Amino acid sequence: MRTRASRPEEAPIFDRWASFGLASLVFIAAFALRLWAGRDLPLWFDESWTGMIVTQPNWTEFWREVWLDCNPPLYYFVMTLWASIFGASDIALRLPGLIFTTAAALLPLIWPIPGLRRPAGIVWALLLYLWYPGFEISVEARCYGLLLLLSVAQLIAFNKLIVRPALREAWIWAGLASLAALTHYHALLIAGLQGVALLVWHRKKALGLWPAALAFAPAFGWLAIHAPRLADYARPDVAWYEPMTLKLAVSFVQYAMGWANSAYGFALCAAVLGSILSALVFRRGKARTQPATSDVATKALHLSVLLCLGALAVELSLAFARPILTDRYLVPLVPGILLGLVMIAEKWDWKGPGLVALVPVYGVALGPHDLRQHLILRTEYSYQAASEFLRKHDAKKIVFAWDHRSSWILDRGSMAKLGGFFFARSGHPVAVTIMVLRPGDNANILLQKAAGETSGVVWIYNRARLSSARDIPPNPLSWGNRACNWQHGSWVGTFACAPAPR
Repeated sequence: MRTRASRPEEAPIFDRWASFGLASLVFIAAFALRLWAGRDLPLWFDESWTGMIVTQPNWTEFWREVWLDCNPPLYYFVMTLWASIFGASDIALRLPGLIFTTAAALLPLIWPIPGLRRPAGIVWALLLYLWYPGFEISVEARCYGLLLLLSVAQLIAFNKLIVRPALREAWIWAGLASLAALTHYHALLIAGLQGVALLVWHRKKALGLWPAALAFAPAFGWLAIHAPRLADYARPDVAWYEPMTLKLAVSFVQYAMGWANSAYGFALCAAVLGSILSALVFRRGKARTQPATSDVATKALHLSVLLCLGALAVELSLAFARPILTDRYLVPLVPGILLGLVMIAEKWDWKGPGLVALVPVYGVALGPHDLRQHLILRTEYSYQAASEFLRKHDAKKIVFAWDHRSSWILDRGSMAKLGGFFFARSGHPVAVTIMVLRPGDNANILLQKAAGETSGVVWIYNRARLSSARDIPPNPLSWGNRACNWQHGSWVGTFACAPAPR
């Protein structure tokens, strides 16, 4: 009687269910930590921009605000549809980020990447969900959760395209890359490198896939329309990026790797080293039982990781030449960088403790309390509480000032909508007067003069950047008998004062 030979890669059913159960527990714990860490936090400044843009009364006003903003339109478009159904409360605006980041982590399990064995695929998915900055972007109303999801999908699609260079696979990859670029412009870098790699790898076959390049038409078409506005944000006197230094570059690498701190990085390196040692010590003299995989699929995995590392090097090099980078712009590279870490551990320690050790190293280093405090500190850069303070004081008119160099080029109408967003959302719209502040201005005097006796004031500032508050911060004693509310940290804060008492 013939018996069916068992395949080496097939683990016993108990092992498969045990892996599934443990992975599920990690996902549930990480999901619960997101809910706990992000609870009851006001929208911070950038999230308020999202709320203002996606609550425009018609599509004409929506597209006007999108063009005036510095970001591409896809996230705002998705959120406008979402808000039309679920509203624009804090929870409603933030829930898509939670959905996107969770979907990004589950995608490698639903749509496996070629050449990556299932245990390594599970670990990759878990690292995507335990990636430290992912907890932040999953509880905020910004584009980076969607960007992470599209970047994971793009990476998987690219590998499938390298393994099977067919027109269908090319359309899928190009479509996802175009959507990622319509979510954030820095996603164009990795898409460009992947496109060049495809041409080099498959040469004539790749040229035959040219119709798929049409999928990039929406991204480049919008970029052409948006370019004049982007030029305004790129002005040296307006751009808010820090000059690149070696220390800052190291912090950006830590961000991409998901290191919460330097100790985290050492622990992570120890986990990888442990995987290598376990392979050398505990498996010495034993035949490896790894199943054979397609050489093309394996090489495609290596290529994807190398392209992401190369893109990281390019980003940092360009930032040294001109300040154009902040850490969250590296999100498109994160899936490939984390995949590389998994591949290192998997190569040296198939089904061993080194590969699995990556999960607790990422998980234990999260620090729920530290994560919660980080999110709280970020909301110091918010004017939601200030708006509520003025609403309780029955302000019908306000003077709004965003004390930041970028405000110098912003449209006054957009700023007025932004300043009145929380009032309008609560059903108590106010008339908003915009005040543009510059370094050297004494805002304590100028804002009082602009407000007169009948208007409230909202002054949100960042003293770490070029601003009037950097030289002359709020001085409550100079505001007479007005009721004032000042919420601030070391560098950022919001100063609000009610109309003068009658």
